[in-house]
Amino acid sequence: MQIKADQLRNDLKARQHPVYMVCGDEPLQHWEAVDMLRKAAHYYGYEEREVYTADAHFDWNLLLAAANELSLFARKKVIEVHMPTGKPSDKGTALIQYCDNLPPDIMLIIVAGKVESATKKSKWYKALDAVAGIVTVWSIEGRQLNQFLQRRLQTKGLALQADSLQLINDRVEGNLLAADQEIEKLSLLYPLTNNKQMVSLDYEQVAEAVFDSARYNLFELFDCALSGDLKRASRMLYGLQREGLSIILIMSLVAKEVRMLAKMSAIVDGQQRNIEAAMKGVYIFPKRKSLLAQALCTSRPEHWQQLLKQLLHADKMAKGAETGDPWDMMQLILAAVAGKTYLSSVKNL
Repeated sequence: MQIKADQLRNDLKARQHPVYMVCGDEPLQHWEAVDMLRKAAHYYGYEEREVYTADAHFDWNLLLAAANELSLFARKKVIEVHMPTGKPSDKGTALIQYCDNLPPDIMLIIVAGKVESATKKSKWYKALDAVAGIVTVWSIEGRQLNQFLQRRLQTKGLALQADSLQLINDRVEGNLLAADQEIEKLSLLYPLTNNKQMVSLDYEQVAEAVFDSARYNLFELFDCALSGDLKRASRMLYGLQREGLSIILIMSLVAKEVRMLAKMSAIVDGQQRNIEAAMKGVYIFPKRKSLLAQALCTSRPEHWQQLLKQLLHADKMAKGAETGDPWDMMQLILAAVAGKTYLSSVKNL
């Protein structure tokens, strides 16, 4: 029986399966599901616990022996088998036997890695599926990640607007462990006080908490140049260099923004009425929309395509494939973004 990770708690309240398997490669949900099963087993009176690691040399007969062994100290016990590869080394013979003859008063918890689609057609997996609760954890991205973050924040008594929520989403890039750490940090910085049930945070509060000074400046760097403030953008870039931030990381962020503007500019191409169509389907912080719209109105697609080529040159410089200083190249690229220099200056560097 398949159980969704976010439904496991309610399922444990409603029933107990003799076997559980948690599989997948998303670490936070995986760890939380296993931890929840251990706590539930203890609550239901499974006081003894045996743990095995089923590597390539594991003797699966140990599982059958442990299942048939009588305990002198506890009536119920948990057998926990860690199976990192996502499949047993004996082709599942022992697991099939176990499922065909489920021992009383034992809960088997299989902690597995990612289970491939082909493996799900095997006899041992089908035998498990018939008697077990199987929790498969998947990576979460995009809108689903926002929903995940929203639920986490609510448990901490925090309320964020859509732009702040998207800020954390962009920061963690699907890493739920990092997301959990950011939310924990926010809850410590802005705890519930005066009997409040919820603390509302604005974008500035979240940005200040989520990013350290270097990363926050990095996030602001492109918009600063795009607004035409080249002096401040250059100062920020120099500060990032002094703090030891990787030029490749900076180029990656700038390239992401330039690539987005290149696609949008191809749709707009001088027609102001096409701006809304260009932004459709792309999440943009409300505060950035007017800035991007102005840039799209005053530039042509060729401008952004040329910048992408120069970012490629800068990347090659950073990796030693071309001669030149990538930091100097980045200063010129920011100048072109700000509209303070001609592309030919960048092109002929």
